[in-house]
Amino acid sequence: MNSNAEFEALAKELRALRGADGGKPRAGGESVLVARLLPGFSVNRWQEFLRHYPTARWCALPAGPGLLPDLSAVSGNAPAHLAHLLMAEMFVAQIHRELLRLTRTGGDLALVQTSLLGRDALAAQLRADALQTLDARLVDCLQQCREECDSLGCTGPGHFALLLPGVSMLRARLMAEQMQQAFKAQAADQAEMAGGAPQCAIGIACASQGGRTTPESLLQKAEKALREAQAQKRGHICVSESAALDARGTLVHSSEKRFLFFGGN
Repeated sequence: MNSNAEFEALAKELRALRGADGGKPRAGGESVLVARLLPGFSVNRWQEFLRHYPTARWCALPAGPGLLPDLSAVSGNAPAHLAHLLMAEMFVAQIHRELLRLTRTGGDLALVQTSLLGRDALAAQLRADALQTLDARLVDCLQQCREECDSLGCTGPGHFALLLPGVSMLRARLMAEQMQQAFKAQAADQAEMAGGAPQCAIGIACASQGGRTTPESLLQKAEKALREAQAQKRGHICVSESAALDARGTLVHSSEKRFLFFGGN
């Protein structure tokens, strides 16, 4: 099949998908992420396709071996797994852009990653719709805390992240406490069903202008901090490469004292 025939076939599929609702009014708040694997297509060919057949709200990601593993080996819902891979890849691209800005202009960059406290146990205990409700309320809390310059991402099932340009470690920790309080209030009516007041754990990782941070390393630090926050007996907030509050001899690190008494570097 030549390129024109391939482009025509793809355009026909996209037009059919766009008109699949038959002109019916769309339900408020409902969306679907649709993934279509295009064997033999490169990003350059996709851009060529867009020049011939302009479309809206379609994006293309290179599907290398790291992005598209063998989905037959994925336990559970393979389409949902693919959706999380795509969303995570787009979030990684946004982190890369913010790190480039940090290199040029300086400042601070914080990544806050959160999940329900004891989510695996809750998944075994609750109905799927009840777990989704708690996840949705956690996302609502992140939405309330974010500003237009911040990026909200999904890094895995039930794992959500906020990328915060210009936010220091101390401010990110304060925001994390505010997120926890907001979630506690939002999920209070689910306490009986969840066997207690639902809580969230939060991991924080920060990047500085002088460092050699990559999107992958920043995500790994945030994920490790989130695991450590899950394991804490109280608080459930962990800053990467920083001791938990309940493990400190004093409540303030020496580096934080320097900031409080002498200002930033």
